[in-house]
Amino acid sequence: MFLTFLGAAGVGHRALVRLPTCANYVASYVLIPIRLTVQHAALELGSTSPPTLISYEGIEAGEEDPEDIWQDPGLFTTQHTFENKYIVKATAKAQIDDAIAEGYDFYLIFMWGTRDDAIAGFEAIKYFESLNLPSAGVRSFERARDKFDFFADAKRLGNLPIPGDEKFPLFVKPAADYASKLIDENSLVRNEAELEATINRLNPRMRAQRLRRAEALGEKDPEEYVKSLEKAGRDARDLVIQEFIDGDEFSVVVLAMGYVPVALTPLVVKYGKKQNEAEQFLTFEVKYHEDSGYGLLDEEKDPGLYKELQAVAVKAFEETGAQPSYMGCEVDFRVRRSDKKPFIIEVDPMPVWFFPTGSRYEDLDVQHDFPGGHRAVLNTFITNYYLDHPEQKSREKSANDGGENLWHISDIPKDITSFQYSGKVLDLECRGVAMPQRLEESEFIGVNGSEETIELCKQSGRYGDLIHKEIVPFLAHYNQRVDHILLLSKTQSLSVEELDFVLARCFQLANHSITVFAPEKTDVASNIKSFGEPRNWRLTYNRAFTAHSLKASTTITAFRFERTAKPVQFMAEARD
Repeated sequence: MFLTFLGAAGVGHRALVRLPTCANYVASYVLIPIRLTVQHAALELGSTSPPTLISYEGIEAGEEDPEDIWQDPGLFTTQHTFENKYIVKATAKAQIDDAIAEGYDFYLIFMWGTRDDAIAGFEAIKYFESLNLPSAGVRSFERARDKFDFFADAKRLGNLPIPGDEKFPLFVKPAADYASKLIDENSLVRNEAELEATINRLNPRMRAQRLRRAEALGEKDPEEYVKSLEKAGRDARDLVIQEFIDGDEFSVVVLAMGYVPVALTPLVVKYGKKQNEAEQFLTFEVKYHEDSGYGLLDEEKDPGLYKELQAVAVKAFEETGAQPSYMGCEVDFRVRRSDKKPFIIEVDPMPVWFFPTGSRYEDLDVQHDFPGGHRAVLNTFITNYYLDHPEQKSREKSANDGGENLWHISDIPKDITSFQYSGKVLDLECRGVAMPQRLEESEFIGVNGSEETIELCKQSGRYGDLIHKEIVPFLAHYNQRVDHILLLSKTQSLSVEELDFVLARCFQLANHSITVFAPEKTDVASNIKSFGEPRNWRLTYNRAFTAHSLKASTTITAFRFERTAKPVQFMAEARD
C-alpha cells in the first residue's frame, strides 16, 4: 500500500505505498504510504482533495497554491494500495511516526517545503530519512538548496547553459520560492532604477519567508538577518537576478531508469493570458489562468531543439544529483528566440505529478512517452530504490515466483522461430537457445545471472557477447539500442515492480521487436497484457503453446510486440 502525505498552507506532503504480505511504501507533497499487495486491491484513505479553489488574496511566499489538485498515484494503478497523509510542518515528526506505525511497504515523498516555507519539507524529510525506510521522492539535501545555490554552482562549473546576470533587461525572482509566486509585471526590469524599485517591493513581501529561514538556520537575531538581506539589495543571496531570455518556455522530465537518465518529450508552456508578445513569462496570475498549461513539442517540426532540450536536461539531471531521489527531475527552460539556444531557469525535484487525467497539469509526457504509463513509472521508482538497497527487499516474489521455465527449443512453434530477427539481438536470460532459423543474419548478446548458463551459451558458439549479470541490474545500467529483445524464461522470478521496469526498459531500447514468454494464466501473463501497447508499438502475436519438455507440461503464452514507427528519442545520447 502507498501512503501519501499532502500539505496545504502550513502543511507539507508525502506519499506512502504498501504491499500486503510483501513490502510497504510512502510518498511526500503529501505523504503517501503504499501497501504493495498480491491481491492488488485498490484503496484510498484520507485522499480527499483539498478545495480546488482558494482566494488569491493574501498569497505570499511559501504558502499554498490556489487551485491545487493534489497528487494521487492511486488513480493510475490497481496493483498497489495507496493512502494519502497530509503533513503539517509543526507536527510533522509525530504524524510521520503515526503513519509508520501503521506498517507500510514503501513511501513516496512529495513534500517540497524549503527552510523558508510554511509547509512541511526539509526538516520533515530529513527526519524521515533518518528512519532508513524504503522510499522515493524529494530528498532533504535538495530542499536544503535553492535557486541561488543551483545557479552559483552551475556558473562555477560552467557545464550548463544558464542566463547571465549583468545585461539589462534583467529578471528578478526569489531564490527559494515556487509556482511563480511573487513574480509579476514588475519582475522584468530594464534599468537600475526599475531593479531597485522591484527589490524594494519584494522586501516586505519576503519578510515572513526570511524570518522562517533565519529561525531554521539558527540565527541568533532573525530581525538582523532580515535587515542584512534587505540592505544587500541585488546581492541578497535569496534573490535570483538574471538576464531575461526573450523566447518561449519549455519543460523536460528526466526519469531515472535504474542508473540511466531518460528524457521524455519536451513540453511547451501555453500562456493563457497574453502579455507583451516579446516579454511573455509566467507570472503567478498567468500560471493559474484557466487557459494556461502545457503542450507536447512536435519532434518532426523542430528535431534540433527537441534533441538539444533533452540532452541539456540529462546533463542537469546528472549535475544536480537527481538519481538518489529514485524518481528524477523536471528541467525548465527558456529558449532564446533569436538563435533557439536553451537556457535553464529551474530544476524541479518532482518529475511526475500524478494529477488526474484531463486536469490542466496532467502528465502529458508520461502518457505520451513512458511505456506502461504511470503504473510502470511507479513500479520503476520502487525498483530503483531496491537496486541500491537489495538487503531491504525482504518480501517474497509472491505470485510471480514460478521457477526456471527451462523449456526446450523443440517446444516453440515454428511461427515464432520464423519471426524476423536480423540485426543486433539482446537475449535476456539466455540459455544457449537461439530463436532465428537464419543465425547468420543476427548478432546475439546474451545476458544471464548464472555462470553455468553463461558457459553453456559460450559453448553454443551463437553469441558474440555474453554478460554475467541478473536482468534487472543489467538493464539498470545498459543504454545501447538493439534491434530485437528476447525474454523467454524466468519472467516469474521478477516481482510485479521489476516486471514493469524490465518491460519499460525493453520498449525504450528495442528498435524493432520484443518477444516475451510467460506461463499462461499467471499474474505475469496478465500484467504483460495489461501493460498495454506503448506509442508506436503493436502486439502482433499473442498465443499459447505447450512446453512438453518441462517436468509437468506447462502452457506458455508468447507475446510479440513490433514497432510501427521510428524509435522514440528517449535518450539524448547513448551512454555505457
